[in-house]
Amino acid sequence: MSAVTVVDTAAVRLGSRPLLLALALAAVFGLLELPFASFMADDLIQLSVLEGVSPDRWTGPLELYTISDGEPVHVQAMKDAGAFPWFFDPGFEMAFFRPLSSGLLALDHTLFGLQPLGYRVHGTLWFLLLMLGLGLLLRTAVPGPVGRLALILFAISGIHGILCWTATRHIVIAGALGVLALAAHVHGRQGGWRPGRALAVVGLALALTAGEAAVAVMAYLFAYEAISAPGSRRERLLAALPTAVLLLAYLGLYAALGYGSSTASGYLDPLRDPLGFLVELPPRLTFLLGAMVTGGNADIWVLRPDLHWAMVIFGACSLAVGGGLLWASWKGSPPDQRHGARWLFLGAAASALPFTGSPMGSRCLVVPLMGGSVAIAWVLHRWWTVGRRRSGVAPRANSGACWVLAVIHLAVAPLQRLAAPPLFQAMMSTSLATAMDEAELGTMGLQDQTVVVLNAPSLVVGFHAWFYRALEGLPLPRDWRTLSWAPGTHRFHRTAADTLELELEGAGMSAPNLNVGDIIEIRGLRAAVLERGRIGPSRVEFQFDLALEDPAIHLLAWREGRLQRQAAPPIGETITLDRLAP
Repeated sequence: MSAVTVVDTAAVRLGSRPLLLALALAAVFGLLELPFASFMADDLIQLSVLEGVSPDRWTGPLELYTISDGEPVHVQAMKDAGAFPWFFDPGFEMAFFRPLSSGLLALDHTLFGLQPLGYRVHGTLWFLLLMLGLGLLLRTAVPGPVGRLALILFAISGIHGILCWTATRHIVIAGALGVLALAAHVHGRQGGWRPGRALAVVGLALALTAGEAAVAVMAYLFAYEAISAPGSRRERLLAALPTAVLLLAYLGLYAALGYGSSTASGYLDPLRDPLGFLVELPPRLTFLLGAMVTGGNADIWVLRPDLHWAMVIFGACSLAVGGGLLWASWKGSPPDQRHGARWLFLGAAASALPFTGSPMGSRCLVVPLMGGSVAIAWVLHRWWTVGRRRSGVAPRANSGACWVLAVIHLAVAPLQRLAAPPLFQAMMSTSLATAMDEAELGTMGLQDQTVVVLNAPSLVVGFHAWFYRALEGLPLPRDWRTLSWAPGTHRFHRTAADTLELELEGAGMSAPNLNVGDIIEIRGLRAAVLERGRIGPSRVEFQFDLALEDPAIHLLAWREGRLQRQAAPPIGETITLDRLAP
């Protein structure tokens, strides 16, 4: 008996209660995440604001998703303190309109302080609400075994493992409120429930205050009205109009209030750089949808930027295979079943569009998977009930591909979901704590010293170390300076008593804003770009305000898995620090 049959049989035995099974599975996965609850990456930045230990004194509790507002004086203040690295653009901006999600983080901080367990329980409750909304939607749109299987596939997907990271919770909040609104709209249009359409607009408006993921949910509503909703073309246009007006008002408010991101932040902002966004859209969308077919692991896009084109090619192949399976199963299916599913397929593809401008990862697939799970369930159900009995070369090849799809989404997916929380904890929380615990830093007189990290092993240690130390109450130096976290060989040549020249081999700093001749000055340090590679500087001169032998200068280098004290080389000589794995 296949996993497809087992899942569908379990749902059928629950009679009219398959949603209870999905909610139970989601709750179990949530409980199993709790032992690995921890704060990671952007969590540390947000919490440092709430704790009052950040140099940022201009961000309030409803603006915690504003990592940087782009004001040069604010960016400079963060650089001077050591909270931002020297190579961040003076206009570096990463500011998102998420007051509801931000306010809920502030509420968690009031209730739980710096104990991550409460934050994780709160996140699980929102995911259960998302599951409830999706269950109600599928009950109306895709009743029967396909809808039941889709709901289970969504509940156990490994894609949701990323949600153990509190900073991604805004996607679940926006998704939960948005899908409940979508379910109300569809029920109102198909069942004549009068409050449905009004509640949909209110729910979507509320979802927009949680995050931009609500725009992705709106794509489903537009897809529904475009190809599956009842009524004439005029009636469908009028039904979609309130949501369209809401979206335009939101985008106008978003721009008017100055929210958005600069290119140097790693985001492609379609409102500020529409051409750049459109150029990058095809390969990014191909990768993202292909990753959904193969069960996620989209975070590799950020981890290995050197492999982007290989990922796009793999995504295209995955998408072609998945599309072929869907088409083969679609041709012989009953027309009444197609009617309820086709708009969800279109909505899944359209909902991925708003995420393609971000540093892509599994979090970007949560909303697209609402419809994507229906497509996967459709293929697996049609194969098991009809396709596997057919003979011939093509049906056998189709059956083999479906077996692979079933293994990915019914066997591997829950294992991914279980493995993700401890993996993320190890990569993004424990690694930073260990690096700080084992760093060769004294405590006596540290407040009068400048700590210079020559080569951090990763962005986690390179960018978030200052925030970690501030939150944990560890001694902070007068200045914390991280020179690079590029994954290449670092050669530091000393050219003067107070000067080091860095040459990177096999990598460059990810700082597209900097060009040859640019000079950046922060407290106690002057950096001049001498050469640059494809993504940023590859040779930089660093001049300090003190000689490198001065006791107030504390050099650290990443060697043998920890930050070790590094003596300054004599003038004219070079330190070589081995290549770090990307």
